[in-house]
Amino acid sequence: MADRIDLTIGEVTTAALIGVPAGAGPFPGVVAAFHRGGLDGFTERLIDELAANGYAAIAPNHYHALPEGVDVEQRRDYLTDEQLALDLRAAADRLSAEEAVDGDRLALIGHCMGGRTTWVGLATYPGRWKCGCIWYGGNVFKQMGKVPAPADRLGDIVCPVAGFFGNEDTNPSPEDIDRLDVMLTELGKAHEFHRYDGAGHAFMSSDGEKYREAPAKESWSKALDFLGRHLG
Repeated sequence: MADRIDLTIGEVTTAALIGVPAGAGPFPGVVAAFHRGGLDGFTERLIDELAANGYAAIAPNHYHALPEGVDVEQRRDYLTDEQLALDLRAAADRLSAEEAVDGDRLALIGHCMGGRTTWVGLATYPGRWKCGCIWYGGNVFKQMGKVPAPADRLGDIVCPVAGFFGNEDTNPSPEDIDRLDVMLTELGKAHEFHRYDGAGHAFMSSDGEKYREAPAKESWSKALDFLGRHLG
């Protein structure tokens, strides 16, 4: 099972979930940007699934930026892309410090708000990642902080990206995905988008009413294939 550890981000100490496969390694690593639910059961299962498939994985707690007593529904008032990027860097450094992890083979993935965070991380630290996987990350055209919106920074991304989206989603909408696809293509960025009919937002969340088994299983299978191709 995923272990809960302390993670130092600048002068802040917060939590993270980490899982490393049994054995000597060296294992490729995956930094997972969590979804709206934070370090919950879904994120724990994600870390466990990655470890079971041979990937060391870590998920940092981005909600350390929320003042005490503030509900996650108000998170956009406190989370900035600058802080999210620092969280990802700290998590990547911590995972790479594991003796059994090959810090030169890292991927970045995320669901929901974590999908948007993944765009941020890929653009902010382009030399750090071998690839990225994004599930239904919305608000990509929205600025959160002082840096430009992720969609305005696509030119900084240098690794291949896989995206998984429901055609019934409204954020990101199919039109948003069309627009991103065109922008990435015009920039010459390697990417593959997989889109699913009958699925909306959060179709991977098996605990929720929006879960859709077929696209959930297919997207996970495609993501594992993608990670295998680019992390080895």
